[in-house]
Amino acid sequence: MSAVKKLLVLDLGMQSLRLAEFTTLTKGGIQLQRATKRDFILDPALDATRPQQIKIALQDILKEWKIKGGDLALVLPAHTVFTKVAPLDVPPGSVDQIGAVISFEAQHNIPFPLEEVVWDYVDMGQTPSGAVDVVFIAVKLDLLEELCKSINSTGVRIISISASLLALYDAFRHAYPEESPSSTTLLLDIGSRTTNLVISSPESFFARSIPSGGLAVTTTIAKDMHLGLEETEHLKIAHGTVGLGAGFAPPEDPVEANLARLTRQALLKTQADISRSVSFYRSNLGGSEPSHIVVTGGMASMPYLAEFLTEKFLKETSFFEPLRGISVSKTAAHFVETNPNNLGELVGGALVLTDGNQTKADLLPPSLVGKRELKKRLPLLIAAAAMLLLALGAWYGYALSAAATTRAETDKINAAIGDENHLASQIDALSSKLAVTHKTATDLLSLIEFRDVYPSIIADLNARIPKRFLWITEIQPVSDLPANGTNVRYGSVPPLIKAISVKGLYLDNPREAGVIDDFVTALQSSDIFAVEEKEKSKIIIQRGSPNGQLWAYPYSLIIPLRNSVAPLP
Repeated sequence: MSAVKKLLVLDLGMQSLRLAEFTTLTKGGIQLQRATKRDFILDPALDATRPQQIKIALQDILKEWKIKGGDLALVLPAHTVFTKVAPLDVPPGSVDQIGAVISFEAQHNIPFPLEEVVWDYVDMGQTPSGAVDVVFIAVKLDLLEELCKSINSTGVRIISISASLLALYDAFRHAYPEESPSSTTLLLDIGSRTTNLVISSPESFFARSIPSGGLAVTTTIAKDMHLGLEETEHLKIAHGTVGLGAGFAPPEDPVEANLARLTRQALLKTQADISRSVSFYRSNLGGSEPSHIVVTGGMASMPYLAEFLTEKFLKETSFFEPLRGISVSKTAAHFVETNPNNLGELVGGALVLTDGNQTKADLLPPSLVGKRELKKRLPLLIAAAAMLLLALGAWYGYALSAAATTRAETDKINAAIGDENHLASQIDALSSKLAVTHKTATDLLSLIEFRDVYPSIIADLNARIPKRFLWITEIQPVSDLPANGTNVRYGSVPPLIKAISVKGLYLDNPREAGVIDDFVTALQSSDIFAVEEKEKSKIIIQRGSPNGQLWAYPYSLIIPLRNSVAPLP
């Protein structure tokens, strides 16, 4: 990777994407040349269109920058990547021993079939208990392939794929080298859909994505104020603050005061999830309590967020400065000024340009791995192709001498083929006659079957109809009915008969219309009709009510068959 001199870094968020261009400097280090941001449609229901939105936004940026291609490092958002820190009890200091058990452990720690994901692991060192601190990362294969296909279609070439949690960790170690090996720091990236929690400690590493962030705040405000998500998001950005709780006067503007109250209410749940994650880190991994908090992400720009975190965690809170040690060009200065809290993932992805400063995790999908391997083998393939051409040249002379013999033999073969084609045409004619005969036989067999089916239906009805007071006047087959009153045009195969329509009269009697229920109840034991007690109301279509003026009253039934019956041809 050290040979790469220029690199595009694409940071995908839930609400926006950020693209930055980094270059290596002759004196060492890297420089941010330029960067920009594009917002997505906020509605989560449109997540399925996100790859297409990414493609359109990326094409627009590349056209604006007048770039037709180049190497690109992709940083995936936390909500698309499964990340789990798991201490493994294996003898320390041996990569081979870790690799021997890692596939088994991956099946137990990754909640998807391994063949459906692209996964990798990172050895983060040893925990205080002596276990190996391993980070499992996995992305659904179909999602990753679709994203890479959309991005590659713009002309760029993806050379690295990382997760936002690891990119933030790398950026923190690069920006704060004096703190990483000596103190425990809680890095909070409060984004739109997730809050990424990274604990950097000399004892162990811990990371977790909490499914709560700026979108939860927006949703809470939208529900309370009965507004749409887009309108609420603009209102939150323009006038939103975090309420400081008891002892502090709320904003004078009633709208701003309500926004502050609702924002604090939504963030209390996020704060509780963060506290539980830190407690899990301390109890299960033996980690120490973080000494201070560093906050970043889109929500970090909201006024009084740092004061809220200081109040709840009783720890010093500062803002993440990932550009420490990285040069910034004049072109990129405006972007850095307007997006101070959304640079961590970009810097983490750009560390591909350096040697040894990036957490090695290979999340390239099979399609890109194949292209990478092909690029490595291309010189060998070219040499092999040259040797093949030489061999072909040697054989060319032999082929010329054999051409005359081949043509003579070809003429003989063509004559034989003509005879065989004549026989083949005769066989095809016989096959056609056989197909007609087979169809006729099938139709005759169907008629024989119909001879038994329809009498059986009538016999079963006759056996179950009450002996008195009720009789049948009409029986009709019923197939699928047309929808919305339109005529259904069937193809060469007529529709199957799925029910029988029975119409008749019942005599004025002491049980009145109850004799119809007796008839339907008797049909429940039938092997031909599919009648259930709970479906009786659907079967009885018409039930005439006795009025004392007639001697008999009509009824109508639609009785479903257990097995569909083909109609008479």
